[in-house]
Amino acid sequence: MDFETLNKLKSSGTVVGLGNETARPACKKCGYPGHLTFQCRNFLSTNPASGVVLDVSSTRAGGIGTIVAGEPAPVFLEPVNNVTVVIGRDISLTCAVDHLGPNKVAWIHLDRHMIVAIHQHLVTRIPRYSATHDAHRNTWTLNLRGAQPEDAGRYLCQVNSNPMITQVGIVDVVVPPAIVDAGSSASHITVREGLSLTLTCRGDGVPAPKVTWRREDGRPIFFGDKKKEASIEGDSLTLNKIGRTESGAYLCIASNGVPPSVSKRIWVDVEFPPMVWVPAQIVGLPLGGSVTFDCFTEAQPKAITYWTRMTGGPSDSDVVLLPSRRIHADSTSSGYRTHMNLTIQSFEVKDIGTYRCVAKNSLGEAEGSVQLMETEPEHSNNEMIVDVEFAKDVQSPPTTPQKTTILARSTVKPSTSTWQQGNRVQFISNNSHSTGRQSTTRNSGLSLLPRWPDVMILLAVTKLLLL
Repeated sequence: MDFETLNKLKSSGTVVGLGNETARPACKKCGYPGHLTFQCRNFLSTNPASGVVLDVSSTRAGGIGTIVAGEPAPVFLEPVNNVTVVIGRDISLTCAVDHLGPNKVAWIHLDRHMIVAIHQHLVTRIPRYSATHDAHRNTWTLNLRGAQPEDAGRYLCQVNSNPMITQVGIVDVVVPPAIVDAGSSASHITVREGLSLTLTCRGDGVPAPKVTWRREDGRPIFFGDKKKEASIEGDSLTLNKIGRTESGAYLCIASNGVPPSVSKRIWVDVEFPPMVWVPAQIVGLPLGGSVTFDCFTEAQPKAITYWTRMTGGPSDSDVVLLPSRRIHADSTSSGYRTHMNLTIQSFEVKDIGTYRCVAKNSLGEAEGSVQLMETEPEHSNNEMIVDVEFAKDVQSPPTTPQKTTILARSTVKPSTSTWQQGNRVQFISNNSHSTGRQSTTRNSGLSLLPRWPDVMILLAVTKLLLL
C-alpha cells in the first residue's frame, strides 16, 4: 500500500481488513522521518504483505494502532551460518537482511551477554572482532580473528524494527588434543617386581579427547586378572603384580577427531634381584683343548657381572679372573638379560677347578658355578664327555635355576650326528675347540639315534666326579 492509497483510505474513512471487515478510522499524521505514519482509531486490521505494517493494540473496532506505509518490513534472506573452527583460525558470521530501511543490525554474543557491534560500529573492546557491510548483497558480517575457546557460543543477529526480528548462529571452537603433565605419570617410572602400578595420562582438548594405551613394542598389555589386550582405553592403566616381562615403553595416545593426535611415552623399569642360570655345571675336557662356559643372568637394575675361580688352597677363596693370553671373558646384554661367557684355550692341569659367574645389583647377588676337570687319557681319541642339563631352552630360562645335572659318558666316535634328547646337550672332545649345543623338545628322556651302536651311558648325580 503506497502513500496515495493510504491517503485515499484516510479521506474515505474506511479500512478493509483481512476478513473484508470495514472500519471508519480516525487517523492523524505522525512525524516519522522517511515514512508516512498515521495513528488511527476504529480499524480492525490490514494486510502486512501489501506493504503496510500494523502495530495494533486492539483488533476490535475502537482500538488504536499505527499504520506505517511506504516500505515492507525487514526480513532475513537466509539463516546465519553455523561455524566450527580450529582454535587460532579466523571466522565470519553473515546476516542477510532485506528492506532494512532506517533500522540497524546488531551482533550480540548471548553466552557472554555482550553487544559486539551495531551496524559497522564495534561496541566491544575486543580488537579481534570487526563488522562489515555489503550493500549489494544486503549482508552484515561479523568477523573474528584468531578464534579462542571463549569465543564459542551463540551469536544473535538482531534488527531493531518494530516488531524486532532476530536469528542465531552458533560458533564451535575446537582444540586439538594435548597431554597435560600435571596429573599425568612421569616419563620414567621404577617399580619392584610383584607390586601393582597405575599409569595415568590426562588429556585436554575440545571436545574432550579419548585416551588409548599401547605398548611401544607391540606386545600385549596384561591387566586385571592377567588378561591381555593389544590396547586399553581410559585415562589410567593399572598393572597388577607386575612382572619383569612387562618392563618397557608404554604409549598413551590422546585423540578427539581434531588432528593431530598426540602421545606420551612412559618407560617402566621393573626391578628385581639377579638370577643366574648355568646350562652346564660340570665339564670334562682333554688337555690342550678349548672350552667356553655360558652363564645367563637376569637383573634390574643392570647387574655387575664377572667370573671368579676357586683357588683350591687352604683358604679355598674365590679370585676374580683377569684376561690373559689363554683366558678371556665376554658378555652381551639385551634389556635386563645378559649372556656371559668364559673361554679357556690350551687347557692345562692348573686350569682344573670351579669357576663362578657372579651378578650383583642393589637388590641382591646371585652366582652360578661350572666345574672343569680333565678327561681320562683313554678317552682322548675316541670318546666324548657329554654333559646333560635338564633345563629349558636358553632363550627362555626358568624363573629359578635348575640344580640337577646329569653326566653321560659315551664310547661313541666323534661324529656330526647329534644326540636326540629333550633338553640341552653339551659335548667336548679332544679334537674339538668349541662347544656344541642342541635344544629340541622338552621331554626329560635321553636316547641315541638308532645308527649309533655299542653305546654305554653312565649317569651320575650333580657334583660327583668321573672316575
